Amino acid sequence: MLCSRNLNVLHTYYKKTIIKWVPIGLVRMKSSAEPKTKTYSHTILFPKTDFPARSNSARKDEIQKAAKFSELYNWQREHLKGPEFVLHDGPPYANGDLHMGHAVNKIIKDINNRHHILLGNRVHYVPGWDCHGLPIELKALQQTEKSKKSAPSTVETQKQETMPSSAVEIRQVARKFALETIERQKAQFQSWGVMADWDGQCYRTLDNSYVKSQLELFYEMYEKGLIFRALKPVYWSPSSKTALAEAELEYDPQFQSTEVYVSFPLDSVPGNIRDAVNGESVSVIIWTTTAWTLVANRAICFSAQLMYSVVRIEGLVGLFLVAAELVEQLEKTLERGVQKIAEVEGSQLTGGRYHHKILNQSFPLLPANHVSASKGTGLVHTAPAHGPEDFLVGLEHNIPVECNVDESGLYCNLGSLDGLSVLGRGQEAVIALLGDQVLKRGVHTHSYPLDWRTKKPVILRASHQWFINTEALKEKALEALERVQILPSSTAQQSRQGFRARIESRPYWCISRQRAWGVPIPALNYHGKPILHRRFIDRVCHLLDRGPDVWWAAPVADLLPPGLARELGVDIQQVTKGEDIMDIWLDSGSSWRTLPASPASLYSEGVDQLTGWFQSSLLTSAAVTGRAPYKCIFVHGFVVDAERRKMSKSLGNVVAPEQIIHGGGKQPAYGIDTLRWWVASHGTQHTQIIVSKKLLDDCQAEVIRIRAIFKYLLGVVDLPPLNLPPLNYFDQYMVAETYKFLKDVHENMKELRYNSAVQNILYFISNKVSALYCHCVKDRLYCAPKESEGRIGAQLVAHTILVSLCKAIAPIMPHLIEEVWKYHPLYEKPFFFTQNIPVLENQSVDTTKMDLVLELKKDITALTKNENLKKFSVDVKLNPTLYSTLIDLNYLDETNESVLNEILEVSEVCLSVESVEKWAVSVGESGREQCLRCRKYNAQTNSDKCLRCQLAMASV
Repeated sequence: MLCSRNLNVLHTYYKKTIIKWVPIGLVRMKSSAEPKTKTYSHTILFPKTDFPARSNSARKDEIQKAAKFSELYNWQREHLKGPEFVLHDGPPYANGDLHMGHAVNKIIKDINNRHHILLGNRVHYVPGWDCHGLPIELKALQQTEKSKKSAPSTVETQKQETMPSSAVEIRQVARKFALETIERQKAQFQSWGVMADWDGQCYRTLDNSYVKSQLELFYEMYEKGLIFRALKPVYWSPSSKTALAEAELEYDPQFQSTEVYVSFPLDSVPGNIRDAVNGESVSVIIWTTTAWTLVANRAICFSAQLMYSVVRIEGLVGLFLVAAELVEQLEKTLERGVQKIAEVEGSQLTGGRYHHKILNQSFPLLPANHVSASKGTGLVHTAPAHGPEDFLVGLEHNIPVECNVDESGLYCNLGSLDGLSVLGRGQEAVIALLGDQVLKRGVHTHSYPLDWRTKKPVILRASHQWFINTEALKEKALEALERVQILPSSTAQQSRQGFRARIESRPYWCISRQRAWGVPIPALNYHGKPILHRRFIDRVCHLLDRGPDVWWAAPVADLLPPGLARELGVDIQQVTKGEDIMDIWLDSGSSWRTLPASPASLYSEGVDQLTGWFQSSLLTSAAVTGRAPYKCIFVHGFVVDAERRKMSKSLGNVVAPEQIIHGGGKQPAYGIDTLRWWVASHGTQHTQIIVSKKLLDDCQAEVIRIRAIFKYLLGVVDLPPLNLPPLNYFDQYMVAETYKFLKDVHENMKELRYNSAVQNILYFISNKVSALYCHCVKDRLYCAPKESEGRIGAQLVAHTILVSLCKAIAPIMPHLIEEVWKYHPLYEKPFFFTQNIPVLENQSVDTTKMDLVLELKKDITALTKNENLKKFSVDVKLNPTLYSTLIDLNYLDETNESVLNEILEVSEVCLSVESVEKWAVSVGESGREQCLRCRKYNAQTNSDKCLRCQLAMASV
């Protein structure tokens, strides 16, 4: 038996304690000992530090300067020797203040970059901005108009203050607006602690070097036959007066369209139907939700795989043709009786023709693969100028594409319809012209595309545009995508499938826009044909050094290289400049060309970029290099409010990052630490990222708790590490747990599972550091002799914990960690600039011992009914196996303390071997008097202090 007391004390103990042995515990006598008055508190080594329990925004600004945030990027590029890690920045749009989506995106990237720096890797990260496009152009013009209205006006200023009219003037206003916006956004990014060389290394899509690279990419793709100009139906925004790409659309799932069922009489009835109808007239019925396109109707398509019925409809003259599967549905829709007369195969409709009342022309019935019986009538109205499938049918059957809708969405060249809006009065006029051929009119609720900027409906409209042939790129792009890792792993399969589906379903990419603010499509026109040549591209790139507006300002003769017109056999007097600019997704999608080497290690953007930047980057890179521009993509969600609603000014639920940091209105000031902690906690695991007062309050409470543990650890690490003393089991265990914790955090950080890393941090602090180690060793830290091996060992463990917590938390909250490190005894320079901080080496320990001790402590706590454990002495009878496992934990150190005694927090522990299943515990009052210094009941005979406190007092 090994006991932490002598035989005389043991005898006294048994006289005072009534013992009843049970398998896991015992019934004990309640202690009546009363705590004595403190008399030695001035000798206790309490934690001491000037580190503040709370922080504020003013201190954060000081921390950023002191910690050299602005210098870190270039320092790590020069001093770190690890592998290169390239995170390519998706450019935010330079058209306004930053929102919570920007905060999520930039902070996620910064956490990743800072994590790699702490691993010793050299990070390549160059922030960028998307500077062109309609939103910036409109905002710039609106801003100019407002400033002019608010300024005093005179006759002279009225002459001068006309709105910009030429393309060059518009571009100058838009450029100024974009550059001013970039500076505001840049300052906010810096205030969030985002690491970059903000003054020296950023890319902007308006920079001449960027524009030149984009023009060269355009020509490379043109040379490969991947870019062409054609008349095709494209998404067109009447409100913006420009073509749009799929990525520039947003869909209203509750949009209401006018639906009509319209009959068209056959004036050439196929013979097999003619025999069944006995000379009666036959009409085909179509269903459409775009009645305005009926004036562009040039065919009605059927499916050769469907069966069609000739039917009689109650109350209507003549017979009608409809897909057999849809007869019953038609009866319900028209609310009329429908009687089947005959049935024919779809293939037998070939050769039929119908009469178009408005146009007074005859058009064919044509077979088409896109026709189905999923809805409508199985007969599809076809307008080649207003639909992709319609266009392909027209192409196959040599039907001319004629568009009678102008850039504003108004009818043109149609007589009485001219000037009417196709989405308004024009559509009503078309329905009226059809008269009784409209069998049914109703409202159809469905998902419909809107212009993402104006939030107004778009149309499909044929126009001459420039396209990238994505059909020719699909296979190469999809092969490249298979070699790309997608994170987070939990949604990787879903993201990959969605990404693939979007590429597979994209027949072509319209890359031309009808605006002034953008990169020009570098093509000249000669009698309707484009002129593109390598020497011409080189000439334009060279002229850009004169100024960014040279395409619009210079005459054609200056743009053409000497001798090229003669070489091409064109009359320069009849050559004109193209007026289109490139789609901004081609702008940003070519940003991979700014990288020193491709592919990048990581692209990290929101889920919406699967249809945007991720895709445009993949397509352009696959076209030129044959591979993806990234090895890995991380797809994060988008920010919503507590009710999972998208943030919108109209809803009044917009919360800006600056409001969260500094407060404003009803919003309390949470600070940058809380904002970054919220991003790490909630920004990487869900498609919808909720921001709410409750979540922010929770995050703030967690940040305060983290500051508190740092304050405690700094308080007990009151001297630099000395010569390493031997560590006891508890210290070794805690060091091993600290290394395990750091490994778990690194693994989660590596996969960008920041929410899991946050949980690692909170669990480790709460359960291992605060509730276990710091709680149990505070007696040793406060009361042991100042330079005893046990106290120094605990301080070194605390130091190791502190440094490890700094490494884990620094990527998430760099401001906090730099503040913490400044109060550490080893501080010489900022934390991110400090390499190889000395800490205790990892320990190899049997953790099952600790599991047993903690289980034993639960039993003891239950028996003492959560009273002050210092009052008690404990006897534990163990089976031989457990005794041999735990016995070494009860050896006494130089201050008469044991590891078991410390963890169990009792005054005395005695272990013995017994034939029990596991253990049997008896708890009773300590047989000794209370030490007036440490408050344990283990005072020496004829003394008011225990042996350890006597040694501590003697060393003072």
